[in-house]
This record gives sequence, C-alpha cells and structure tokens, in this order.
Amino acid sequence: GEGAGQGGGTGAGTGPGSGTVRARPIRQATVAELRALHPPAARGRSGRAVVSCQVQLDTRLDGCRVTSETPAGQGFGAAAVAVAMRHYRFTPYVRDGREVVGDITVIVEFGRPGR
Repeated sequence: GEGAGQGGGTGAGTGPGSGTVRARPIRQATVAELRALHPPAARGRSGRAVVSCQVQLDTRLDGCRVTSETPAGQGFGAAAVAVAMRHYRFTPYVRDGREVVGDITVIVEFGRPGR
C-alpha cells in the first residue's frame, strides 16, 4: 500500500549543545530559619523583600543586594539578604555546556500577610 504523510519533531540528542540552562532552586529557607532572621523591629509583622544575587559554581548565593522591600524601613531587606546568602542554594547556570556564575532574583517572605 501507499500513503501520504508528513512529519517532523524534536527529541533528545547527544553532544555538547549550546544555549543557557537557568539556575534551579536546590534549597530554600525553612520557616524556623525565616523566624530566626525576622527583623527584631518588625516582630509580629509580615514583610517581603526582593534581592538580586549571583549563583556561584558551588551553589551558594553571593553579592546579594536589596531591590525592594515591603514595608520599607522595617529591616526586611537586610534580613532577606542574610536569609538568601545563608540558606538558599541553586544549581549553577549552564552556558554552552559549562557551569557559569549567573544572576538570580530571590523573593523572601517573612510571616503571613494580614487578612
């Protein structure tokens, strides 16, 4: 018999490849670790901070800096930097088959927002 058809597709392959694979989380802070680093001036309040860091080849974060914090002036930014650098771990970025240092944004939430 005869037939007519078309095909195409993608699949797994072998070889060095190219492109970038983003960092993926390995570990985040536990509730107890967040509580231990909750800003003393903000006890009983919830807050949130966004920090920008570099994922190092050993999975640690370095060079973290605050990009935003809510509410401002309560110490959540500095606390988030401490949490990220002590407790968060990420797989390194992979670019063209090699692990490289890369930037990542981490959001740290302290407590539960009021309802």
